[in-house]
Amino acid sequence: MKVLFFDAPYFGKVELAKKTLEYILKKKYKIIALYASVQFCNQLDVVKKQLEAAGIAWVTSKADRTHVTSQVLGCDNYHSSLNLKAQADAYLYVGDGKFHPLALVYGQKDLSKDEVKEIICNDPIEKKFELLDILHIKTILKKYKGSLLKFLNATTVGVLITVKPGQEQMKPSFYLEKKFPNKKFYYFLDNVVSFDQLENFPFVKVWVNTTCPRVGFDDQLKFEKGVINLNDALEAEAILGKDSAMNGL
Repeated sequence: MKVLFFDAPYFGKVELAKKTLEYILKKKYKIIALYASVQFCNQLDVVKKQLEAAGIAWVTSKADRTHVTSQVLGCDNYHSSLNLKAQADAYLYVGDGKFHPLALVYGQKDLSKDEVKEIICNDPIEKKFELLDILHIKTILKKYKGSLLKFLNATTVGVLITVKPGQEQMKPSFYLEKKFPNKKFYYFLDNVVSFDQLENFPFVKVWVNTTCPRVGFDDQLKFEKGVINLNDALEAEAILGKDSAMNGL
């Protein structure tokens, strides 16, 4: 089946709410990293002018797997994917909902640190603002760290693979066998992650997610035996080693 994807841009007025601008000024942020969901990327000119008029510089970038500048993908929660070369005091997200801006929080995750740069969310439809920070994902990160430990100690691991275009990572998942030759890996292919079926495989001690990276975080509580994303599985020892070194200082 041929599938056609196209943007659905928002053509209403997009500007910063009064409280949003007041908050940025109150915090004395000098440089803001500006991002939006794809619906609002074509309407950021007014927002940029508002920031400039208030003496606030803005920076942005074209993230991996996006086709327009300033777009942020909710499913991509790795900071390097933003391709942001400049330094910023905080992030400003223009859009509604929390799925996309939470990716900016996850993208800064560091199990050895307990802070991230603030995400200021401006909803142009409801004309309001909201703040996101490390507290919104702290419980999930704690469980994620536990899942990393489980992975390193596990001898049998289940690997979840989707057949969805753009998410399928079967070949990259085979690097797990080279990296951890003493572990036995079982591969599960489907077009969706069926959480209610996981308990049917009691021999699996921990799961590795290769589908949307947000499954490894947002759905952490649905995995009784724990789950980590493929990239972090391949670097588990280094990630936990860094955390131990920081805690020992």
